[in-house]
Parts: sequence; structure tokens; C-alpha cells
Amino acid sequence: MASYLQDKIGSLEHREPVFARPDETLRAVAHTMWVENVGALVVGDEQRSLGIISERDVVALVAQGADLDAVTAEDAMVKHVVAARVGDTLADAGYQMLDGAIRHLPVLDDQGHVVGMVSVRDLLRPALSGGGGGTD
Repeated sequence: MASYLQDKIGSLEHREPVFARPDETLRAVAHTMWVENVGALVVGDEQRSLGIISERDVVALVAQGADLDAVTAEDAMVKHVVAARVGDTLADAGYQMLDGAIRHLPVLDDQGHVVGMVSVRDLLRPALSGGGGGTD
């Protein structure tokens, strides 16, 4: 297990990032999450990440009575994005998630472009299916 945690994020099987435009409504954001079967969207694009919006953010706004057709991704997003770099270890990513109480990390390349998204599930799957890094 210890050696697995030293593997790099770049070696881990992860999803391509799914993006939302800043002007998309909360209803559109929720629909994209459902269609793409993801728990978080990057607001912006590959070149410029403005923020991130997760299922928990959407649920919190719905619980507070937000108008799904008036609130935008930019209104709802978390602006301070915690992210991993492709060269970070899996342990580093895990600690970032624990420290930030988050379940999804955008993955950035050396130029700072968003190239993937890693979830807690992505980190756990290889560890629980044999302890090796990479894919299951």
C-alpha cells in the first residue's frame, strides 16, 4: 500500500474533466452532472479554470430554495480551486482531499491546464483491488 501512495497522479486512471460555462444555469449544471455521471464540474475550460461546482454545492443551493433557472454556475461555484498536478503523488492528492473536505480534484498539467478529474473513488479503487497503481 505504501508504494501505491507514492505513485503519481498521472499514472492513475481518471476521467477527462467535464466543464460548465460560467453562465450556465444550476439546472443545466445538474443535468450535465447527471448525463455525464460525474460529481463535479470545472467552471471554465481547459485553458482557464474559474472555479468548481460539486453535487454538494447544487444540493445546498436547492435546499436553500435557489431558483435553478436563475442561479448560474459562476454564482454557485467555489472560486478557490484545490487541484492536483500530474506529478503529485496519490498520497498528496488524498491529503488535499482530506484537508479540504472535498471529494474531487481537478488535475493540472505543467502549464496549469485542466487535463483530468480525480475522485476519492479513483484513489481508492486501485488500493482496494490489489494495491497496485494505475488501472484496475
